[in-house]
Amino acid sequence: MSLLLSCCERLTDFFISQCGLPETRRSWYIYALQTRISMFLSTAGMMLLGCLVATPYQVICFLVGILSLRRRLGGYHAKTPLRCLFLSIGVSILCLSIVKNLVQYSLSILIWILFISLSFAVFNSSPYSHPNCPLTPDELAVSWTKAKHILIWNLFLILLLQIFFAHSNCALYCEMGIIAAAISFFVSKFKEVKLS
Repeated sequence: MSLLLSCCERLTDFFISQCGLPETRRSWYIYALQTRISMFLSTAGMMLLGCLVATPYQVICFLVGILSLRRRLGGYHAKTPLRCLFLSIGVSILCLSIVKNLVQYSLSILIWILFISLSFAVFNSSPYSHPNCPLTPDELAVSWTKAKHILIWNLFLILLLQIFFAHSNCALYCEMGIIAAAISFFVSKFKEVKLS
């Protein structure tokens, strides 16, 4: 049992006993705590190490793209929180490096093409329920609708970034975050179909 899981279980037991939370939702509380702590650690790691590859503004734009959409779309889950942490940081550094290199060689059009293609694919796709946190059909429908709304807001943000901050390439970094979230979603969806 991992240290993080053990800490989350103890915290959950404390909150259940002190706050009168229903015991029936214990597994959800543990999952929520694990997810939040892991997300905080991976976001901090991505921010700190991402600044070695890109400017802080570019890293923030990437994180806005990936984290806002990933939360609702779902996606690939590593088997342990530690693997998830290292995978998240590794993917972010890889994505930031790709954008930097494509801009350097004047190939940023490839990011635009991939971004538009994957955005269209997400809009025309259907949601999936991850086995670690299965949702009811109603919860899944609400989550999917929110994911599409977030994608629309991200498209609007990218337009604003392109208009007002074109010189910084922040729009490309935000697009790359959305691309990473969409790829993670489709990898998990493919695995789900393969297992069915």
